Amino acid sequence: MRTLEKGSEKVATICQLLRKETLEPAKREAQQIIDDAKAEAERIIKEGERHVQDLIDKGHKSLEQEREVLMSALEQAGKQSLEALRQDVERLLFNAELGAMVTKGSSEPKIVAQLVEAIVKALEKEGLAVDLEALVPKTVMPKDVLAELMDRVASKLEGRGVQVGEFFGGAQLKLHDKKMTIDISDEALKELLIRYVRKDFRKKIFGE
Repeated sequence: MRTLEKGSEKVATICQLLRKETLEPAKREAQQIIDDAKAEAERIIKEGERHVQDLIDKGHKSLEQEREVLMSALEQAGKQSLEALRQDVERLLFNAELGAMVTKGSSEPKIVAQLVEAIVKALEKEGLAVDLEALVPKTVMPKDVLAELMDRVASKLEGRGVQVGEFFGGAQLKLHDKKMTIDISDEALKELLIRYVRKDFRKKIFGE
């Protein structure tokens, strides 16, 4: 009996020794591995969350920048389209109508004669009314203009006379000795009027 008891005690001692020397360290090591794995997993998850948030923030910033660029482009395109529309309206309603009015109004023999007289008077003041030639619209007969001119002005044109020009309204006066032409034809008058009237037109039509 004593021998069996001693044998049991030895087995118990060996088991206790194995537990302390092998199982418990292994258990502690396993727990440490588990704890380290959990910590690493938490670190990876947090790092992933930060990375995802960075991507989201960058995406928001990129979208905001793209939105600003798009809005700026749309605003610029809108302004350009509006200005193009205004120019079309100005060209169709203002330039065309004004051009027609100027041409019609400046193609009457009496008006043409008055324009020629005004130029001749201005040249006389400057001492330039010497070798003159008047050009009148192709829709007007030179003799009709001469009939409307003052005798004094008509005499200034006796050398070269009154000829038909390549325009539809107004008049031109050539100074042959100076090799220059004073142009108050319908196109020149239209450009002059547009320069001074255009601002008022745009203000009334577009509120500028």
